[in-house]
Amino acid sequence: MIKNLVLALLITTTTALAQEQKKIQVTRYNYTLTTVAEIHKSDQTSTVEAILDINGDQSRFMNYNRYHLMESKINPNNSKEKKLEIAHNFGKGFNWIVYTDNAKTYFYSTIGDLKNFYSEDKNTIKWTILPEVKQWNDYKVQEATTTYGGREWTVLFTQEIPLQSGPYKFVNLPGLVVKAWDSENHYTFELLHSQKAETIWDIVELEKYEQISKDQVNKARHIDANKTYEQSLSEKGITIQNGPPELKAKKKTVQNPIERDF
Repeated sequence: MIKNLVLALLITTTTALAQEQKKIQVTRYNYTLTTVAEIHKSDQTSTVEAILDINGDQSRFMNYNRYHLMESKINPNNSKEKKLEIAHNFGKGFNWIVYTDNAKTYFYSTIGDLKNFYSEDKNTIKWTILPEVKQWNDYKVQEATTTYGGREWTVLFTQEIPLQSGPYKFVNLPGLVVKAWDSENHYTFELLHSQKAETIWDIVELEKYEQISKDQVNKARHIDANKTYEQSLSEKGITIQNGPPELKAKKKTVQNPIERDF
C-alpha cells in the first residue's frame, strides 16, 4: 500500500526533460543490489540492477530502473502506457545517486520534498585491507572492512581491474570493488559484468538539487524519519479516509536507509 502511494506521487510529480541530450560512450559495470527494504521484514529481500558508469575521471552510480525511467521520458516513441510501466519499475530499489570526480563524492537524494546533495572527500572512508588474496568468480580479490554511515561493511576488490571505483561510495581502494555487504546483510552489491555503453551523462537534472552540508542532510533525515506516512501525504495535500494502519507508522520503524547514522 505504502509503495503504491509513493509510486503514485513519483508519477504525478516527475516531469519530462525539456530537450534531447547527447549520448556519450562510457565503460559500464553492472551490479545487482539486494536489500532488506523494511527493517521489520528482514526475511524479505528485493534485488534490482544498478549501473556504475565511468567517464574519464568521473563516475556515476545509480539505480538502472531510475536511469531507464529518465531516458524513457525523452524518447518520443514511448507511449503513455509504456512510460507508466517503466515508472512502476522505478518504484523498485533505491532512489539515491552517487557521482564522483577526481577529488570528491557527491551523494544525491530526496528527503520528503527536498532534493539535496552533499559532498565528501573521496578518502573519507577509511579501510582495513587484509593481505590474503583469494578467488571470487573470475577475479583474484582481497578483502577490506570499514564502518561508515552507521553500518559495518566488508568488500572484495580486485587489482586485476586497476580502477579506484565501485558501488555506492566505495571508490578509494586499489582496485575495483566487485562485492560489498554490510554486517546484517541488509545491503549486498555484486558485480555482474561490464561493457561499453552509450549514456546520457547529464540525464539527472542536477540543477534541481540543493547543496547542503551533511549535518543538514542528517537533520532533515531525522525529521522525516519521525513523521508518519499519513503526515507526509498530508503535507502534499493528500488525505486518505479510513486508510490502512501502516499509514500511521513512523517512517523510521519501516524504512531501512543505506545511511542510518542520523
